[in-house]
Amino acid sequence: MTAFRDLPIRRKLFLLTLAPTIVALLVASVGFLTWDIIEQRREIRNAIEAETEVLGRAIAPYVTFDRPDEVEDTLSLLESRGHVRLVCVYESDGTLFREYPDSGRRICPPAPPLNSTFGWNSYEVQAAVSDGNTTAGVLYMSRSLADVHRRLAVGTVTIVVLLVLAVAAAMTLARRMQRSISEPLLNLSDTARKISSSRDYSIRASAIARDEIGVVVRSFNDMLEQIADRTTELSKSNADLQREIDERKRVERDRQAALERERDANRLKDEFLATLSHELRTPMNAVLGWARVLRSTTADAPTRERGLESIERNARAQARLIEDLLEVSRIITGKLRLQVRDVDLAAIVDTAVDNVRPAAIAKRLELDVQIDFRPALTSGDPDRLQQVVWNLLSNAVKFTPADGRVSVRLTQKDGYVLTVQDSGAGIDPKFLPHVFDAFRQADGSATREHGGLGLGLAIAKQLVEAHGGTIRARSEGRERGAVFEVSLPSVVEARKLTADVHGVEDVDESLLRGVNVLVVDDDEDARLLLQMTLSRYGAVVTTAGSARDALAAIERTAPHVVLSDIGMPQEDGYDLLRQLRARPADRGGMIPAVAVTAYASASDRSSTQAAGYQAHVAKPFEPDDVARLVRRLVAADQNVARGA
Repeated sequence: MTAFRDLPIRRKLFLLTLAPTIVALLVASVGFLTWDIIEQRREIRNAIEAETEVLGRAIAPYVTFDRPDEVEDTLSLLESRGHVRLVCVYESDGTLFREYPDSGRRICPPAPPLNSTFGWNSYEVQAAVSDGNTTAGVLYMSRSLADVHRRLAVGTVTIVVLLVLAVAAAMTLARRMQRSISEPLLNLSDTARKISSSRDYSIRASAIARDEIGVVVRSFNDMLEQIADRTTELSKSNADLQREIDERKRVERDRQAALERERDANRLKDEFLATLSHELRTPMNAVLGWARVLRSTTADAPTRERGLESIERNARAQARLIEDLLEVSRIITGKLRLQVRDVDLAAIVDTAVDNVRPAAIAKRLELDVQIDFRPALTSGDPDRLQQVVWNLLSNAVKFTPADGRVSVRLTQKDGYVLTVQDSGAGIDPKFLPHVFDAFRQADGSATREHGGLGLGLAIAKQLVEAHGGTIRARSEGRERGAVFEVSLPSVVEARKLTADVHGVEDVDESLLRGVNVLVVDDDEDARLLLQMTLSRYGAVVTTAGSARDALAAIERTAPHVVLSDIGMPQEDGYDLLRQLRARPADRGGMIPAVAVTAYASASDRSSTQAAGYQAHVAKPFEPDDVARLVRRLVAADQNVARGA
């Protein structure tokens, strides 16, 4: 049964149709043949028994009267019965009386058998030789069954031939009939196999018949329809789930990146605060230390000069740090404003080179400057461009070891290209993408070799981009130098400038001769600094420690210019200017005023201008710049007076 179970459906259906047919034919044929043989044997038995009885009655008188010849004549009548093999007649005492056929030798049994025997080859029967009243002896007859064997053989051959023909017909009919069952099932199987391999639930099995198989096929197609719908819904759900998973992964990545940035920002903040504290305390220590030395000892001229130089140098360094912080604040808050005009970029490069030349000479650096043409006119803020070039040059000098080389080249190619190259410490490739990040330093440890807050390059990048340019850095690695390249797109036609690129005019000590200046500041050191600065240029300087004192001084003598601090106790610089502007012109109401204050943001500058100040100077300031500003304001006021 296992072998039959694994057969293909075609063979199963064929065998299911053919096997019962063959078995039925065999059973019927064998049964019919058996019945025919049994019936023939019964007929033979009846015929022999009748023959022996008739023959026994016929020969009974002859046996009684001992007339063997008549018995022999009577037995010879059996010759026409070809199936009789032997007939023996015994007397009543068992003596053989006569036999048929007479072969000349005794073949009859010595005594008649007691019972009839129906064997395979013969049928032996015995009957009494009697006339009905007396028994004269026993008749024994043996009949051959060859005719039965022949009939059996003919019947068997006939049955085999008929069976072969019937099986052939059954096979032909079975093949045709099994197709109506197997083909829909095979088609259903092929459809299921295709769907399983391709996952295409749009494939359908063809339903031809209207029987149970057709019902199965249609149900299978309905099931496929439902599976296709469910698969579509499942695919949609899987797609939605996958999008949700992707979104969650993206959110998780963003969260991890934000966490990493926050950690990095916290680390940079800690490093920056530590660096800021160090960079502010270091120059402050030198300033306070030398101030105490100069006040507490009687120092000779060289020592005094050295101390003053140290105080000035460290004060400028501290002012530069503060200015960088304010500049970054203005950039971050979007309050950076450019005073754009035509400037000579070549002159800006010359000035920056002159500023760093002393430091380069001190380190025995070769400073190579190549400017392809002059003037290199561009449109921009000269102070901001000066800051960019100075930052790049000061960095190059700072990071280049002694006896190194710094080269500066200004060329024109789709605008201006400024290249600053050094043979210094170089930039680690891992740090190169972060070289323009604010507060980032390649070495933020306490053992770092170079100082600074790490703001110079970040400020330079923002300023260059504010001018519509680009800045990039290249380095082949540590100790292999670095190259910074600034591209500015704006080129203007060469024409004569009314002043130099920085708005700087030549000055001398008679610049403010005959000019009266009122300095108002609650800090005595600040008042003294401005008084000494302006007096060097020939100005007559009056000082006041409060707004009230300033107004009293103006009542006595009206100055040409007022320089006032903003943050003062009781009444600040805004209160002073409001009271001053409330006066008539003949009492000083129109005197030019300059705000000299430590409030240096863009909003502070806007507030002072809105209050009526003609200019805003942030502390710490350059004394020469203040003197030039005073001269310009006086000249402008005189021109207005002459025009009136």
